[in-house]
Parts: sequence; structure tokens; C-alpha cells
Amino acid sequence: MDMDISGELSGIRASQIQELKDLSEYKTERSELIHPEILEELLRLTQLWNREIAVYISRPGTLLAAAVGHHANVTLPQIKGRSIGKHLRCIHTHPKGDFRLSPLDHSALLSLQLESMSAVGVREGLMTGIQLAYRTGEDDSFIVNLSTKNWQAFDYNDSLSNLAKGTPKNETATGKERAFLIALVDSEQDDNEDLTELRELARSAGVDVVGQLVQLRRYGQARSYLGSGKIEELVHRSQETEANVVICDDELSPAQLRTLETETGLKVLDRTGLILDIFAQRAQSREGKLQVELAQLKHLLPYLSGQGQALSRLGSGVGSRGPGETKLELDRRRMRDRITQLEKELKQVLQHRDVQRRQRTRSGLPTIALVGYTNAGKTTFLKAAMEQTGSRSDIPIGENKLFATLDPIVRSIKINSSLEILLSDTVGFIRKLPTQLLRAFLATLEEVQHADVLLHVVDASHPQALQHAETVHEVLKQLECDDKPIITLLNKVDKVMAEDDLSELVQRLPHPIEVSLSRGDSLKPVWSELSLLLT
Repeated sequence: MDMDISGELSGIRASQIQELKDLSEYKTERSELIHPEILEELLRLTQLWNREIAVYISRPGTLLAAAVGHHANVTLPQIKGRSIGKHLRCIHTHPKGDFRLSPLDHSALLSLQLESMSAVGVREGLMTGIQLAYRTGEDDSFIVNLSTKNWQAFDYNDSLSNLAKGTPKNETATGKERAFLIALVDSEQDDNEDLTELRELARSAGVDVVGQLVQLRRYGQARSYLGSGKIEELVHRSQETEANVVICDDELSPAQLRTLETETGLKVLDRTGLILDIFAQRAQSREGKLQVELAQLKHLLPYLSGQGQALSRLGSGVGSRGPGETKLELDRRRMRDRITQLEKELKQVLQHRDVQRRQRTRSGLPTIALVGYTNAGKTTFLKAAMEQTGSRSDIPIGENKLFATLDPIVRSIKINSSLEILLSDTVGFIRKLPTQLLRAFLATLEEVQHADVLLHVVDASHPQALQHAETVHEVLKQLECDDKPIITLLNKVDKVMAEDDLSELVQRLPHPIEVSLSRGDSLKPVWSELSLLLT
């Protein structure tokens, strides 16, 4: 069978075009996305020509046509005797190494009603990864990410069957995305300190960290974040570790994000985007989901220039949950309209919460707000307080993950015959928390602003406990709550390695009380201190 080849063929030898035609001799099995020999030759020719190559395969596995063109400019061929349709898959290469589908790719998948569309990243003749999208409706798709190691283990036919049944498999064949972390640090001694928390954030988002790279801040670049030499090192090390996402410890400018994505060919996520992704996973209530979507859209709005790879994130993996699962290719006007709508809905939530708060105020019960760095033990304290006072505890055990609690919880606790309080658990704070994220979560943080006393829970065993406490006080200052009475609960004292560290916390933090919630220490000292502050 003579395969059709169209597109930009000028400057390509006839013998090389024939090599592409000869690939029609291979038949792709029903379980295969593409025959390995076909893919190997596509990688070689893509590197040789530095042009995209698209091939079209029928459901029985026959290679029907091919098209050649410059990046993101492949012309779809007319296939003789056959209309492009629901039983045809398109697999094309991206010469710069970015294996993610572009908005143009998604548009072609839907408008041509293809069965699937796949992008293969190619750099130096080697594959960087594959992203596959199935058409699930007139304007929707389902995405699968495949790694260089496991793409051959992926069963295309089985995945199609599961999709038809409405039970698609996990979005990645490897189970988790593989992240490479980058950061600018003030000194060489700061690398572990800065990236330990970023690593924990990535773990909380369900991502495997496969490597990290730091550069002294004075060598960073305004346009590309990292210097040119470090970017080159990042490209090589991300290839070696088979990373498919780069996560940055700072908030990136639109120019920095686009430059890093272009140079690495990988999805790039900054610290704020990662935190918002975790929030999107954690939010359970309508209020929480509204706040997450609002924060995500406000964070993404500056990046929408009509170009950038951020526009192609349609719901595959970390950084694309929340609004990305419905439609992330919103133009600026539609996105601003959605932001306005969300702000109106959240205003109604605030009004409803204000009514509830006034009702609680009429009860005359003092309100105590739990604040603290994320994963310090606030939810554990709330649960322990309810159990030790004989209150019915319906609080789930907190996970050992950052931001395990997102939605606020308020419970009435009767401590003794003369003292009953309202205790509220709130979202944890974290360093480098952007101001716009604080504003988006105002509905949650109002519990802190209206509290009579703040109970600051500190993980005393953490190496950066004092810095964490200072971060919390800085956030409280932004909320104009730093003048409220504060009790400091030094949690996990049984795990503190150096007595000097604990002594410094006791000396520098207000009203410190040492306790270990994990071993069930009594909370009576807390209630005694609270009674003194309330009188």
C-alpha cells in the first residue's frame, strides 16, 4: 500500500521520504499505541529534519498517511477513500522535546473527531515522553501521560475499552508524575533547608521527586530564572532522571515560566501553583472549592498571553486540577467573567458565615482560632481537646501531609462548668504565601480575624520551628491580627533533639506551653492559660 505523505517536504531527500513511506509495512498491534519500529524511525527523522512528523493509524493498525511540517504547523492530510474520523489516531512528534499536546493539537482532536491524538517529545533523537488524549465528547478529552520507560507496557486497546465503560485508568502509566525541583538560594548552605519543604509539598501533591538543582540567587536571571549554564544542566539531568515536570520554589513571572518550558520541553510549575494544586485536592466543601478555583484563576490570568504552554494544561497531573479539569483555555475576557462570578458567590458565602458568626456571638461563647504552620498539629489538637473534655469527636485524624486540612472546622467545647469555648481549625500557613492567595481565602481566614484568642500550634521538633513561627506571625500581621492575645502550644516536645532549641522557643514565643499530642499529654495547662487571658 502506497502511503500518502504531505506537508513541507522541500529540502528532504527522496530516499529519506521513501524511508518514511516504508514504515507502512509495519502493522501496529491492537494493544500498541504505535509499533516500536515506526516510533524509532520517527524519532530519527524528526531529529534529522528538525520538523514535526505526524502519522495516522487506523484502528486495525494500518499506517495510512503522514504529514511533515515545522513545529505546531503540520497540515492534516486528506486520506484517499477514507474520511478522518472516530477510528483514526494521530501520533506526531515535537522536535524541541516538549511532549505535551498544544492547544492546536486538542483543537484538531475535537474538530476532526479523531479517536486519539498523541504528542511525542524528541530531543537529540531520543524520546522525552508521550502525552495521549482521547476524545470523550464534542468538546472534551481525557489525557494520559506515558514515560520513556513504561510507554510500551501501556495497553491502548484496553485503555479504549475502559474509557468506553466510563472507567478510565490512571492518568499516568507510571502511577505518579516525576518532578525535578529547582530553587535560587542565598547561600550554598540553604539548599537543603529550602528544598526540603518543596519536596514535602510535592509529596503532598502525589508527585515523586527524582532530582533537584539549586543556584545562588545572585546568578539568577530575570527572564529565565536560572542562568544559561544551570538551564543546560537542568535539561540534561531531567533527561537522565526521566522527569516530566519541573517545580520551582519561587513564584515565576510569565516570561520565566515560558522560557523554562521552552528550554526544558517539560511542564513547569511554580511554588504557588503547586500549593494551589494541593488545595484543589483537599477542598471538600463548596466554599473551599470556590476559594481554590478563584485563587487558581487569579494566579493563571497573568500567564495567558495567547501563546505559552500553560494554555495546554487540560487536566493531566499536578498543577492542572480544579478549573483546569473543565476548561483552562479560557481567554482573558471569559476568565475575568468567571473571577467576577466566583467573587459574587464567595461574597454570599461570607454573608452566610457572618450570619452564623453573629449567632455564635449572641451565645456569648469566646472564639479560639487555631493557627500555625502547615502540618504542625492543629487538627490533632482539636481532636484531642474534644476527646479530653468528653465532647463527641467527629474530627478525622489528620494526615502527615502539608495542608491536610483546608476547610475550616468550628466546634463547641465545654472545658469545665465555668468555661465553654468555640474552637476553630483553619488552613495552615506556609512561607512565601502570596498575598493574592491570602485574599482568595479570606472566607476561611475571617475565623482568625474574629477570634478572641489565637492558639498558635508549633512543631517544636522541626529544625526550622522558630522560622515557621515567624512566618505565622508575619501572616497574622498581614491579616491585621498580630495584636490579638496568643497562646503558643509547643507540640511534639518528646521529639526535640536539643534542649537548647526548646529553650529558645520558650524564651521567644508568647505564653509557651510544652506538650506532646501524640503521647496524649493533658491539655489542662492550656485551659488554665486560656482562662487567665479571657478574664
